[in-house]
Amino acid sequence: MRVIVTGASGFIGKPLITGLANRGSTLYGLSRHPPEPSKNVVPLHGDVTQPGLGLKEIPENIDALYHLAAIHKLGDDKNGNLWATNVTGTRNVIQFCEDHNIPHLFFCSTAYTQGRNPYEKSKAKCEWMVSQSLGIPEVTTFKPSIVMGTKDNPYLGHVSQFISLLIKTHKRAELIRRKVEGTLRLPILEPVFRLKGDPEGRLNLIAIDDVVKAMIEIEKPGTFWLTNPHPPTLGQLVSWIGEEIFVRLEILPHVKYTPLEVTFHKLAKPFDPYLLGDNFRSDIKKVIPIDREFIRDVVLNTLNP
Repeated sequence: MRVIVTGASGFIGKPLITGLANRGSTLYGLSRHPPEPSKNVVPLHGDVTQPGLGLKEIPENIDALYHLAAIHKLGDDKNGNLWATNVTGTRNVIQFCEDHNIPHLFFCSTAYTQGRNPYEKSKAKCEWMVSQSLGIPEVTTFKPSIVMGTKDNPYLGHVSQFISLLIKTHKRAELIRRKVEGTLRLPILEPVFRLKGDPEGRLNLIAIDDVVKAMIEIEKPGTFWLTNPHPPTLGQLVSWIGEEIFVRLEILPHVKYTPLEVTFHKLAKPFDPYLLGDNFRSDIKKVIPIDREFIRDVVLNTLNP
């Protein structure tokens, strides 16, 4: 097979290209910063926000296109780059497939298309556009949940960013608190740091190895949920993280914030919807367990290599 992959230099793109190339396909890795040429991998300098994907020369006889290029940001889209990359980019990819008779489009969407932020809205729009692309004979849509890095494919994603923000906020407050306690000769206390959310809700985290494996194995058209069939609860995650970073953490449905907690939650506001948990179907039967060992050995080690 001859395959184009957009977002080839990204977190999912790199291992996907490797996996597809190892199966004997000829891969054209398209990106503004394309991968180095290697066995079965041909770099393509392009840009999905441009008509024709910004390509000067177009490979012939392409059998499939995997569209991964996207901006994954939970905050506001202040400069419009997210919408331009995700929505305009997907529109350009659809047009490119139709113009060059590419028979199969594999589109990487997300399980989170509830419209709670610009990213979710953009992906919902993209899914609709892909579903309406009648000029492409076969379309496969992948809906991964929160994709986590592994030891072989490390990634400072949103979960790592949330934990990093939590650690920094706590350390700053700890220095001030201990200084005050020492000055006033107060007994040293270990305060509880509380998060507002559903402790019984499940946060669907899945390792990138499982997502890429499924994307390579699934060849038929349709919509496939690349999610964890047995995700941890938010209560478990908070407990594991707190034990590993030596901070007493609790997640509660109702919280009257302390000043420190107010400061943290203002900075972490984009994460708020995800602290309520989710409930997705899964088209994957067996996955790498997301447990305390995974959080310690993969996520926290990525923060502190």
